[in-house]
Amino acid sequence: MYTLALDTTGYKIHLALFKNDTLIFERDWKSNMNEDETITKTMQHMLELEPFFTQKMTRIIVNEGPGTLTGTRVGVTMMNALASATGAPLVKLNSHSVWPLRLHEDMKKQKPHLLLRITEQELFCDGKIMKLTDLVKKLSKAPNGSFIAYGELTPTQFSELNKLKSVQWTIETDLLSFAKTMQKVTEKGTTALATPIYAHPPVITVSKKKQLVAPMNFSSLPDFIPIKPAKKSVVKVVKKVVKSKKIVTKKKLKPAKKLKPAPKPTPKKKSFSSLRSLVKKIKKFTAKKKR
Repeated sequence: MYTLALDTTGYKIHLALFKNDTLIFERDWKSNMNEDETITKTMQHMLELEPFFTQKMTRIIVNEGPGTLTGTRVGVTMMNALASATGAPLVKLNSHSVWPLRLHEDMKKQKPHLLLRITEQELFCDGKIMKLTDLVKKLSKAPNGSFIAYGELTPTQFSELNKLKSVQWTIETDLLSFAKTMQKVTEKGTTALATPIYAHPPVITVSKKKQLVAPMNFSSLPDFIPIKPAKKSVVKVVKKVVKSKKIVTKKKLKPAKKLKPAPKPTPKKKSFSSLRSLVKKIKKFTAKKKR
């Protein structure tokens, strides 16, 4: 009864909800590396408008890529989770089949067409990753009006390609909208989950099993493996003596003070004990002379 379509592989995010092949909700917005938040909030708004659309889901359409790393991973993961929760079949599309469906019938008769899309910081040109400078060199050699280009690019990339006479650019407003394109999809879908296709493959580290040079037999190792103590390396620390220069400042000498003459010593007073001893000596001296 309800069909949900999502595309998060490019410069913009496209979301559409159909009820019996009639469009009831559509929203497009610029991707800003926060797809998990914006898609969740949009789903909550859709539940307010159609409270039972998840219970009566009959088909889920998702674009697997190739596309940007974060956007493609988030979009495919969310649609896989929703398909597992509701039991709705998945219709898995890719960018090469979605974008040509946006061309009008009159445009399809004009050939050749050139599908250009931005992925990270490089261009995705008809299934090949190319730099903008290489693409400009290639197209500049072609005669005038050789290609009809369409897709989604940044303003700087569009301005560079629009200067070429060999390229006739078709803007997005001349193409069919994402919702009208999804109405052309008649596939019923399968129960198999979608797999994200990245324009740039993610960097995955090698597993630990492949990193081993040879399989190790731990049963053949002894219980205790003695380990020789490592020699202590003596590091000599040489202290450099830095002589600090003394700053000598000349001080003004004060005039020498005149020394006062030392006072004369005063004679010591004789005590009575010394007089008594002197009298005794005189008495002894006189007594000897009388004899």
